[in-house]
Amino acid sequence: MEVQVVSFQKSKRMSVVQLLTARHNSFDYISGATAIKNELVRVNEVSEAGRVNDLFVFNLSDKYVFFMDGDILMGAKQNRVLNTSVLLAPNSKSTLPVSCVEQGRWSKISDSFIFTDNISPQKIRALKSEAVKANLRSNNTYAADQMQVWDEVGKYQAAFSVNSPTMNLNELYDREGGNFESYIKDFTPDENANGVAVFSDKELINLDVFNRTNIYREYFSKILKSSAIEVSQLKDSIHELTEAEAISKTVLLFDTVGKAPFSEHPGVGAGNEKRYDNDEFTGFELGCDNAMIHLTVLSIENGKNRKHGDYRKFGNH
Repeated sequence: MEVQVVSFQKSKRMSVVQLLTARHNSFDYISGATAIKNELVRVNEVSEAGRVNDLFVFNLSDKYVFFMDGDILMGAKQNRVLNTSVLLAPNSKSTLPVSCVEQGRWSKISDSFIFTDNISPQKIRALKSEAVKANLRSNNTYAADQMQVWDEVGKYQAAFSVNSPTMNLNELYDREGGNFESYIKDFTPDENANGVAVFSDKELINLDVFNRTNIYREYFSKILKSSAIEVSQLKDSIHELTEAEAISKTVLLFDTVGKAPFSEHPGVGAGNEKRYDNDEFTGFELGCDNAMIHLTVLSIENGKNRKHGDYRKFGNH
């Protein structure tokens, strides 16, 4: 994939490379958040009884609608997180593969779900991605490991001393969101970008690229806020990333992704997915009609080597 670096920003131990890929803005779609706000999409439990790892989504519009891996939906019987990115065809109905991020509630508080301003932290996204890849190979499902997700939610809450009666991941953002926002306040989305690579010191945290520049700008702060969870409380480091190193690492990453083996699978809604097979990163590309809709690359090493206690001065969990 041809890529052009358009900006480099750095604050404390987080560095951000914004980039522009070829054939951007080549596919017309809107975000799930915009669609739900304008009542173009409705997300419900699959039945009155409900099912933890599935939701029904109805696209009532003549537009393609995009949901991102890691999007957190709030309401109904319990809050959920998307297991993968989904492109909904116009006037369609699909079953969304999700994981619960509110273990202690199974009671209805609303008929439908709404979007939050949060996506799940990088480590949860990476673990979900690896579990989905394994399940696609073994049983052709987009299921994640629910127990693993609950365990990680608990570890994040313990690391930040958040006491949630229902083990609600959103309460971490509700309580610590101001700190995360202040950590990323100096980062601004570039109007000429459609993707971002986020680094902690010299190590990649995640890369996300969207077809549309407006969708990128919509997700920019959400992505950085989820990354700030990983690095906001780390002390200053002598291993600072220079702009030249950041650009080199980003360009090399695209080359590595382009050469990585992958498996292909039908998308949850429209399009198809490429699931990458690599020892250092996990991720996928969602495409439709020969257009890249969303590409995500998540560091496995970041998740494996860092314990939640490393994010703050708490001890390991």
